[in-house]
Amino acid sequence: MNTKKLAELIYSVAQYDGYNTSILQTQKNLSTNKDEWQFTNETDRYIFEDLVKAIHYASQQKKLTVDVFKGINAQMDSHKEGQPENPGKLREKVTIHVGDYVPPRTVTEKMVQRELDSVTENSVEDGWALYARFAKLQAFDNGNKRTALISANLFIGSLTGESSTYLTIPTDFRRTQFDANLMYYYMADDFDDHMPDVQYSLNEFVRFAKEYTETQPKNKFEERLVEAKEKQKNHTSMTESEIAKNKGKTL
Repeated sequence: MNTKKLAELIYSVAQYDGYNTSILQTQKNLSTNKDEWQFTNETDRYIFEDLVKAIHYASQQKKLTVDVFKGINAQMDSHKEGQPENPGKLREKVTIHVGDYVPPRTVTEKMVQRELDSVTENSVEDGWALYARFAKLQAFDNGNKRTALISANLFIGSLTGESSTYLTIPTDFRRTQFDANLMYYYMADDFDDHMPDVQYSLNEFVRFAKEYTETQPKNKFEERLVEAKEKQKNHTSMTESEIAKNKGKTL
C-alpha cells in the first residue's frame, strides 16, 4: 500500500483524538521497524498502533461486511483513554452524545447492514456517503470515525489495491466546513421543519467531501495506474466488440 496515502489517512482521522505527530513522521514510522518509531507523545503511539492494526486487518478482507466492520473496530484494542472500551462490540443500551446529537442507544447488526445496503457503487461518492452513515450511526462506544473512514476506504478498494484514490479528512481550513456538513447530517430530521432534510444534508456532505478528494494531487505512480486501468478497459471493450463482430460473420 502507498505509505504516503496511509499516513495521510491516519493523520487526518487521528486529529479527532488529539494526534500531534507530524504527517512526515507518521509516514516514516510506517516505513521503519517498531523500535525505531518516534512520536510526539505516548498517546500518539497507541493511536497509531491501533489504526495500523485496523488498516492491516481491513486490507486482508475481500469485501466490507457487518462482521468486517466490527472486526475493524475490534483491532483498536489498546484499551487506553479515548480508545474503544469494548472493541468490536456494537453498542447495547449505551447512551452517548456527539455535540447536540444523540444516536440510538442500541445498534444492531441489521442497522449496520441497512447502511451497507444503502450504497451500491464503489465510487468516491458512495464511499463518502457510507462514511457519513457509519459516523452518524455511532455503532461503537469509541473509535467510530476511525472505523467509518477505514471501512469506507475498504469499500471503494483503496486498501485492497483496486483503487488509487484514498478518502482522507481535510487537515486544513476545509476541515471546519467538512465537520459542519457532517454535523448538519447528524442533526437532519425530515419531520422537523427547523432541521435540514436528511437526504439533502447527506448530499451536501458528499458533494463537499468529493470535491476535496478530487483536489488531492496524484503522484506519478497513481497517474500511471489510472492510465493503465483505462487502457485495459478500452482493450477489453475492443476485444468484446471484435468477438461480437466475428460471431455475426459466422451466423
